[in-house]
Amino acid sequence: MSQARQIAFDILNRVHRGRRPLDHWLDAAEPRMHALARADRAMVHALVYGALRWQARLDYIIDHLSRHPGRIDPEVRTILRLALFQIHHLDRIPARAVVHSAVELAKNNGRAWAAGFVNGVLRRAAAAPHDIDWPDWETAPEQALAAQLAMPHWLAARWIRRWGLEEARRLCEAINAIPPVTIRANTLKTDRAALMAAIDREARRIEATRYAPEGIVVSSFERPLPQWAAFQDGWFQVQDEAAQLVAHFLSPLPGETVWDACAGLGTKTAHLAQLMRNKGTIVATDWHASKLNRLQSEMQRLGVSIVRHRPMDLAGEAPEADLPAFDRILVDAPCSGLGVLQKNPDGKWKVSRADLDRCRQRQIALLARAASHLRAGGTLVYAVCSVEPEENEAVVEAFLQKRRDFAIHVRRLAALTAPGTLLTREGHLRTLPHRHGMDGFFAAALVKKAESV
Repeated sequence: MSQARQIAFDILNRVHRGRRPLDHWLDAAEPRMHALARADRAMVHALVYGALRWQARLDYIIDHLSRHPGRIDPEVRTILRLALFQIHHLDRIPARAVVHSAVELAKNNGRAWAAGFVNGVLRRAAAAPHDIDWPDWETAPEQALAAQLAMPHWLAARWIRRWGLEEARRLCEAINAIPPVTIRANTLKTDRAALMAAIDREARRIEATRYAPEGIVVSSFERPLPQWAAFQDGWFQVQDEAAQLVAHFLSPLPGETVWDACAGLGTKTAHLAQLMRNKGTIVATDWHASKLNRLQSEMQRLGVSIVRHRPMDLAGEAPEADLPAFDRILVDAPCSGLGVLQKNPDGKWKVSRADLDRCRQRQIALLARAASHLRAGGTLVYAVCSVEPEENEAVVEAFLQKRRDFAIHVRRLAALTAPGTLLTREGHLRTLPHRHGMDGFFAAALVKKAESV
């Protein structure tokens, strides 16, 4: 268990020091975790995600128990966060063992001078875990939301202004919940019912998603998903239900020519191929060549043969002239990621208010460049995993102001959802964790008018 704490400590320090996301550092730590027992590997993930998810709350407790909170060394603070998360959120490890391990962690990482301080803070925390003077919900709602539900103050304030305290509180509570694992049946090889039957022995709980017709929520499973026979046979991909709805929102047809302009690792690319019954052409582009290599391997695993991939920096250059006129285009644009904080809790502390405007400018440019390759009468879907207006309606409005030859295409999605559930009056797809039990996504369908030349 001490090795698990050391690895968690190292990952958290790297997350806090740089701009790379948590996923990158977890992948980098995989060789070290490979030799760990399954319980210790699970502990690494629990500690890392828990410390990040509850960081502001843990920091509030640390500052409450410290005489000089502003002077705490960053790595010492990381040690305290890890220990306090165990004391407050995990009940399998006695508090005295947590304190002892934290002191040893300090000594083993060049922080022996802080061992007494770590010991004192954690002993006080363990002796009176509920004796914290929290901000009052009525007189200081923004501070209370930020401290008690572990949110950046700027984000807590804007969500309270937008939705009111109670709904903002529900959203934050949903974000802090451990997310379920959702998979999407690969209908090129199976269907949802057959997949559910095939994985029945792998997970104790299996249930169909509410809206996405190929989705399955799985929980309480022992083996990692890549070890499942159904995964190795290409019967499913891991994909949140909100992300599954995006491909249905584009609704590509067999035989069409489709562009996935920001394909990434290709999860939505494969879903588009499913909906096209593996007939037609999909061009998948991304500026990360390494991601496209993984995309190609994933298409092979899934039995997808209609995808052609090519590296392209859509943000830094205009699309190449040899691209065809596409029937449909998906721009799943890079964004703040504030809709997927449940799965990426490091985003809470990496994203700033200023990032929203920077993302918006980039998204407008991506959308404009991609739109130049849509045929008359074709459909372009703009999608982001963000719930912020700057990255949602503001991008679409800015695009439409310049491109009068485009209009909002109000998609019905009647087979998936009743009006007003996931679709706004304006025709946008919008999902929220606390309302719909899935990631926060936004999508708008734009049609190029047939009379355009």
